[in-house]
Amino acid sequence: MTAGSFRRLAAGVYDGLLLLAVLMLSTAALQAFTGGAAITYESVGAWEYVYRAAMAALVAAYYGVAWTRRGQTLGMKAWKLRVERPDGALPGWGDVLRRLGCAAPLYLLAIAGVLAFMTRLAGPLALVACCVPLAASYAWLTLRGTGTLHDLASRTRVVRVAATPPPT
Repeated sequence: MTAGSFRRLAAGVYDGLLLLAVLMLSTAALQAFTGGAAITYESVGAWEYVYRAAMAALVAAYYGVAWTRRGQTLGMKAWKLRVERPDGALPGWGDVLRRLGCAAPLYLLAIAGVLAFMTRLAGPLALVACCVPLAASYAWLTLRGTGTLHDLASRTRVVRVAATPPPT
């Protein structure tokens, strides 16, 4: 059975918090080499781009390893969801990269809009404008039942997994 929007977004929040912690710890470890200074072009030069690429690689590795080995991230496991191909097989790395390449801009734009609104850099209209693409993708899932934009682009689907019975 195809997973609904609420479960998918809730699992995304779980994974987002976990990734935030991992990225914060990684950044803190790397700041040991900058004397505690922020990792910016002014403090580390072109190494800032290496840092950004390493953080993106950590995110891709988290999802890629989880989806290609089990079909579930920790957030998805908590909400009993699984990513799979239409035939039920686990996605490959190509599927994962297409899925992330399509989903990341939608989520990052929504997050940027929320942060800009929270810090009063943007008004409510900008917040809505930033969230519309992600909301439209989930509206497509809700109204059509064929998947979100990233499901369609990666030729994968997110399904609910039956709860495993407790050991007797």
